[in-house]
Amino acid sequence: MTDSKGRTHLLFRVYLYGISMLALATGASFVVGNYVLRPAVEVPSRPSTAWIAWHLIENADRPELLARELADLKRRSRIEMTLFEADGRRIASNLENPPDALPAAELARLSRQPTHFGQGVGVVASVGSDGKVQRYARIRYPIAELPLGVAAAQLAVALSVLALLSIPLARSVTAPVERLAKLTRAFGAGDLSLRVKSDRRDEIGDLARAFDEMADRLVVLRRSEKEMLANVSHELRTPLARIRLALELVRGGDATRADSYLADIEEDLAELEQLLDGIMTTARLDLARGVAGEALPPLTLQALESRQLLEAARARFKVRYPERALGGFIEDDLPSVSADPAMLRRVLDNLLDNAVKFSEPSDAIELEAVRGGPPESLVIRVRDRGMGITEADLGRVFEPFFRSDRSRTRATGGVGLGLAVARRIVEAHDGSISVVSDKHSGTCFTVSVPARRPSPSNSPERLIAGAEARVS
Repeated sequence: MTDSKGRTHLLFRVYLYGISMLALATGASFVVGNYVLRPAVEVPSRPSTAWIAWHLIENADRPELLARELADLKRRSRIEMTLFEADGRRIASNLENPPDALPAAELARLSRQPTHFGQGVGVVASVGSDGKVQRYARIRYPIAELPLGVAAAQLAVALSVLALLSIPLARSVTAPVERLAKLTRAFGAGDLSLRVKSDRRDEIGDLARAFDEMADRLVVLRRSEKEMLANVSHELRTPLARIRLALELVRGGDATRADSYLADIEEDLAELEQLLDGIMTTARLDLARGVAGEALPPLTLQALESRQLLEAARARFKVRYPERALGGFIEDDLPSVSADPAMLRRVLDNLLDNAVKFSEPSDAIELEAVRGGPPESLVIRVRDRGMGITEADLGRVFEPFFRSDRSRTRATGGVGLGLAVARRIVEAHDGSISVVSDKHSGTCFTVSVPARRPSPSNSPERLIAGAEARVS
């Protein structure tokens, strides 16, 4: 059985293998029982049966003796026998309905093979010196029942076949699991370059590929942590050096010169505060995780009018960047949302700040908002006409501490936390955030937040009824 991706289920493979083993074990038991064990039981009795037939053929001229011995043969050993002349004339029989004479072709065979037995029947012939059949006997004897020991031997053969065929099946399952366990231990010991690289198309292959994906993510996280430490240390070094220099100047009595550093120190401290706020917010979002492992920041939800939220973002943009143009289109009929205003404001401000940092002063920035659906939602787009994001970096822009432009200066700095925090905030609102970018047309971020669904407990009718009850 295979799924839509062409994957073979391990359960189905094991099931087919088990059916095949049972079929082969049954076939082996049948072959051994019928062609090895049964002949071993029957063959020793055939020479004596043939000797009896030859004795009776020699006494064919004595009808009374022949009849008595044939009757006694049937009574004692249940052997049925009919004697014939070479011309087909029946001599004697111990059967009420004796068989017919053999055809000429069978007689010719008897001249070459005077005796043959098989499956409870046999033919014994008397051949003259000229090589021709003189008389013959057709015999039917009861097939011997296999004793208990023979049945036990058949069972032993079947179990042996099953045991032998189970070895490759067991190895096909345990070998990759053992290899995966070995790689897991080595990976846990610090060798992060190990990968399974399995091409199996079953559950074990899925497990191996999941291990490789986990290993890749861990490597990325470790690299991100190293980048974060490097970026944070870089961001801290300059303001700390300025503060140390100012303190040394004050201690040396040069307060006037130290005072000239205060403005730069104040700006550096503001950047440090922003940096620490981003790190603490990311840590808080990572620690407050739900059962499914998704970040769940503590939200203070309230009903928000979408246009009011967007107009406030426009106003903040004009204050912070009075020289930059902010265009775009905002629909009149926007749905209201149930959201944390401070968190959504942070998302919008971050996207607009990035649009300013990565576009030229002459480039216009656009803030658009429309009603999306179904299901009904608020869709916000922030678009710039800047340098764009490379295809290699596009899939990583929402990773913590990742920076797509590694040549950024302190003027455009940051440690790559803004978009990571923005994504987690949007996802905490059951929304989504995506990005498309091109080096010719710039970058566009799209945020979608579900529209507010009024709770039945807060409907106007329920509120009015509750107020009337309290008044009464």
